[in-house]
Formats: sequence, C-alpha cells, structure tokens
Amino acid sequence: MGQGTKQVVLDVQALGVRLSDEFGVVVDRLKLHRGEVIVLDAPSGAGKSTVLGLISGAIAPDRSAKMVHMMSHQQIANRAPGPETMGFVLQTSALVPYLSVEENITLPCQVAQIAADSDWLSYLINGLGLQGLETRKPQQISVGQRQRVGIARSFLAKPALLLLDEPVSALDPSNVDQVESLIALLAEEAGAGVVLASHQAARGAFSGSPRAHHRTEVRGGTLYSVFDAELAA
Repeated sequence: MGQGTKQVVLDVQALGVRLSDEFGVVVDRLKLHRGEVIVLDAPSGAGKSTVLGLISGAIAPDRSAKMVHMMSHQQIANRAPGPETMGFVLQTSALVPYLSVEENITLPCQVAQIAADSDWLSYLINGLGLQGLETRKPQQISVGQRQRVGIARSFLAKPALLLLDEPVSALDPSNVDQVESLIALLAEEAGAGVVLASHQAARGAFSGSPRAHHRTEVRGGTLYSVFDAELAA
C-alpha cells in the first residue's frame, strides 16, 4: 500500500511551548501515517517528553498562526483524543490504586464507552505476562508489572497513534528486549503509528526506525529545542 493511501494519524506543524524566558520546545513538522514509527532520540533534557505532551494535548501549546495540530483528521484543540485515537505509555504507569489490574487496563474504554475486544484483552494480558494478576491491585504487583499494565491499557482500543515515553525504563534489564519487541509487534498488529521517546533506542526493536532530526536554535531571544521529522535520515 502506498503512503498516499495510508491514513494520516498525526499532522503537526509549529507546535511548541516556551517553558521559560530561556528555553522552549517546538515541533516544526511531523506527519505520521498508520504503521509508521518515528523515534525522538535526543539528549536528556532536550524535551522529548514535552514533545509527547504537546502532541497528546496534555501540555497547552503557544498559539501561532502557523500551528497545525491534527490527529486522525481531528483538531486536538477542539476535541480530546479518545483511546481509539491515541494511546499513551508514560515513564511511570500512573495506575488507579483502588482498581484491579484488569480494571485499570479497561478503564479508558469504559470511560469512552467503547466495547473492549475480549480476545485482544486476553492476548495483551498473556503476551505481557500479566496472566494470574488480573484481580490484584497495583500495590500488589511489581514496578515492572505495573508498567506492563500501562502498556496493555494503551493498546486495548487499538489506537491509531501510540505515544511511548521511555516505555521500558521501569523494567528489569533482563526483560527490556522481550517487552520492547512485544510493543513493536503489538503496534504492528494494531496498525498504529508510533512516536517513541527513548534514550536507548540505538539497540533493540526500534534500532532501525527513522529518527526525527533534532537541533537547537535561538528564536526571539529564547533557546528552542527543535524537532523535525521531515529532516530525519
């Protein structure tokens, strides 16, 4: 299938925020189709998590006449993306402490009143090694298991766009490659476009994925960390 026939899941231009008088973060251009992956592989402190926050709508951008912020052809300023549009894996799992593992996984679908695919749910639970833990509360499982619950939650609605913020950073090193490979497989099976922020993407399942170009430049007296996927190698 040619790129022209694939669904555009993310279209961003001039999306940025000035965090202080001295520093800001901006995405000059990023366009992503279903099934494509782009990696934000920049130094620590460059604003990779801020980029994901801007894309998701969790961080309010500075408005400009040139700004474009579209997700699956929807203006994000006008409507918060639902779980079928966007999944977001945070560095920390951010689970609801009084809900069980399975309730945490299905929560976004319940809030959005979307029926969860029970076969896909079972596949996620088994694939991520969470079988037998479905009724436990977050405090009753390990940090790595909580992170895997967050991964399952983000995939349940088979989102068109998946944002990954250091998704394996909380895992035991012996499990990193296995879980990262599974994330890549699940994203492929869900048909999701992926934006990955990682400091260790030089190896593993996403080592061969295209990188967004990163640079710094002064704009209006403020130093900006600038990301541009069109300049990726």
